[in-house]
Amino acid sequence: MRILIINYEFPPIGAGGGKASQKIAASLVEMGHTVRVITSRPTQLYSLFGNIAILIGMLLLGWVFYLKISNWAEEDVSNHGFTILGTLMMLIGFILRHTGLTWELINPIRGLKPLEFMDGVEVRRIPVLRQRQEFCSTFEMATFVASAMWHGYWQSAEFKPDVVHIFFGIPDGPVGWFLKRARGLPYIISLRGADVPSDEVKRFARHYKYLRPLVRRLWKDADSVVAVSNGLREFAFQTTPDVPIEVIPNAIELSVFTPPLERNGSGKPCLLFVGRFNAFKNVETLVEAACRLRELGVPEFELTLVGDGSHRANVERLVTEKGLTRHVKLLGWLNRDDLVEHYRRADVFVTATTWEGMPNTVLEGMACGLPVVATRASGLEELVNDGVNGYLVDLNDVETLARRLAALLQNPHERRRMGKESRKLAEREFAWDHIAAQYVDIYRRVRAEHQKLLSNTV
Repeated sequence: MRILIINYEFPPIGAGGGKASQKIAASLVEMGHTVRVITSRPTQLYSLFGNIAILIGMLLLGWVFYLKISNWAEEDVSNHGFTILGTLMMLIGFILRHTGLTWELINPIRGLKPLEFMDGVEVRRIPVLRQRQEFCSTFEMATFVASAMWHGYWQSAEFKPDVVHIFFGIPDGPVGWFLKRARGLPYIISLRGADVPSDEVKRFARHYKYLRPLVRRLWKDADSVVAVSNGLREFAFQTTPDVPIEVIPNAIELSVFTPPLERNGSGKPCLLFVGRFNAFKNVETLVEAACRLRELGVPEFELTLVGDGSHRANVERLVTEKGLTRHVKLLGWLNRDDLVEHYRRADVFVTATTWEGMPNTVLEGMACGLPVVATRASGLEELVNDGVNGYLVDLNDVETLARRLAALLQNPHERRRMGKESRKLAEREFAWDHIAAQYVDIYRRVRAEHQKLLSNTV
């Protein structure tokens, strides 16, 4: 089959949803399918505006020069405002071009190629206005939708996909709707978490007041809708109870995320969190729990926070205010090899999230043999079996979270037992080839239904 995947985030851009689409695409190629991905190539307008300013400045100065040599004006024409304005535009242009060059040099998502092959997957990166690796504003999402509609229209004519796989109903769903109308292509929508309207998604709460009718239309129009967890499907039913939604969980690359041969029992036990620093990841609660751990008499421990985002400044301030600089480390985003090493060095994976689809980072921790202490957010109850491979606590319950962490930090034998259970669960239910095969079944069904519909209308 020929499969076109649309995702506004794809490594190195974004987080869990981008990684999931990458692994699914690679697994599909291994199964013999042809896959193309349309995703973002961040750009900026500094150079464009700089070129325009330089051009205007050259035209103005050229006009002054022309007037002077043609004797159509007095000798003092070069002292008029045209000369000053032209020089100013030239200066602004050079400053803007320099700003664009600086952006290209320092931005972590600079220099992405328009076309590349990753694990056999053809990745087409289209220009969008995006400035940051881990965060995308509503306006920047809109630029991807517009760009993906244009490029998807022409690329689909050349690629001729059998089905379009849309990751994230918002913002990417409208692209699937458009390609179905413009090219007659069936599409499926994969719901990942924040693209499902919910009061827990604080960032988009205002947007979803107006977008719910659009969301309903997109889901009803799709040839199939898939959620990554039962919990997420239940939230989705609150928006469209009459749309059938299947569940296919995320998976994990078990050959990469592996436990160490032996965990280092000496030194401080380490708690690890990996993810975005935003409202629903609720990293501040982890810092509060670390403070409570010290009060509970757990003097030696380390909380390592990997990631970045809009709430990082709040977290750093809270760490300082609580006097936890000796216990808490903020590392920012890491490349995959360094990230795997931190999973292997850690003793417990912890998250206080209030909203999830099915977090890849928890799966990665489980694959690396870590017990998980997490909140009862959607998707996590399907990963953490309370008392077996970790503990679940209520949302925002700092006291219980700290006590569960203290129990594991003070009991290395229980940590090892739960860690082994985490690895077993990851191996049994969350291998990528197994997950990709489930998507292929949906692709084939959707294609067959689409072809049947076409034959009936002929």
